[in-house]
Amino acid sequence: MSARGKVRPCLARLAGAWRACAVLALLGALLLPTGDRQAYAAADAEAARACLAVAETNLLVPQGGWLRPSPAYADGNWLRDAFWTTSALGRRVGRVALDNFGRQLSPAGQAPTKLRVDGSGGAYDDDESTLLYIIWAYRDGGQPPGRLLRAWGWLRGHVTAGGYVTPPGNFHTWHDTLLFPQEGVAAYNQGLYVVAALAAVRLGLADEARAEAAAVFYRQLYRRDYGYMPVSLKLDYHDASALVGEVLARSLFDQAILSDEAVLNTVNSLPRAGDGFKVLTAGDGTYLPPTAFSPIFARGDYQNGGSWLLYDVLAWLAAAKAGSPKAEDLARQRLAEEAASGDLYEYTTTLPPGGPFRSVHPTYGWNAYACIALGLDGIPDASQVRRWAAWPTMY
Repeated sequence: MSARGKVRPCLARLAGAWRACAVLALLGALLLPTGDRQAYAAADAEAARACLAVAETNLLVPQGGWLRPSPAYADGNWLRDAFWTTSALGRRVGRVALDNFGRQLSPAGQAPTKLRVDGSGGAYDDDESTLLYIIWAYRDGGQPPGRLLRAWGWLRGHVTAGGYVTPPGNFHTWHDTLLFPQEGVAAYNQGLYVVAALAAVRLGLADEARAEAAAVFYRQLYRRDYGYMPVSLKLDYHDASALVGEVLARSLFDQAILSDEAVLNTVNSLPRAGDGFKVLTAGDGTYLPPTAFSPIFARGDYQNGGSWLLYDVLAWLAAAKAGSPKAEDLARQRLAEEAASGDLYEYTTTLPPGGPFRSVHPTYGWNAYACIALGLDGIPDASQVRRWAAWPTMY
């Protein structure tokens, strides 16, 4: 999600951004009628419109490919958010947006986490941004070979025996407030490293052996004794985003990395929050102490067990791709429920049990990928988007 400069203004704006809405109600009362294809079609169309709206609204400079994450974060352009959001805006926009980050690679090849409003590199956290840069370059193309070589070289400096090493501390993954007590391998980052390595093979940057070594390490993160893939090699927390790399590998390359059993067990183990999941929890399914995060967050809030639409949908989709007959419908229901509220939010709090819950930061752009992942109709090619001329600019 965010980065150092993004979380801190977030804290000051939370009170004004929260909106009460009836989300995360009991699953049985909310499922669309089985076999009612008209209901599904109507919900899908509404969700597709919402996805496109959040993507369009946050593309502030169409010709320049400048995106903000949401109106709550108007002070910069984050690579991870732009990666997901541009999926709904077409390859042409994706290439232009990616080039903004490519031009700001560090001399060593690290992609910026965030660009300032003037387009310069605003933050270079040691996180997944460079992994996503390589994946994005494969997806949309257009990056010069020299940049790709530098970025791939920076990534290789993080790899030991196929494992992508995440430093201790915070601001190292999308769950940027999570504190890693020591150096290790985070499942989310490792999954993205597998996808980046597969992309690097196709971009002529790496050989198959390097991609296979990354895949082998990702498989080893699954713990049969736990019955799920934990957040990292050294932490047993449940993580709804641990399978993001698996979803991208199966979507971009039609290639499974993990066994179907590992995927299904991991998704089935995730503590539920209505139609979605609590994004991070302890191994026993309870909330983590606030001190497991920096800045600290109360139980059920933000990354301490909040429900995040993007990662809920991707977790269900991972299960669907692994053979679950109901998971795709559950993903669509999670998306449809939120779209019915009139907007798509960054996340929803999950305490107290039974609500009331608070949906935080409306018009959150990266949720557009939920529709792309599910193959919903209604997302046009970039050339068909009609409202760009009326959008405000940042310059």
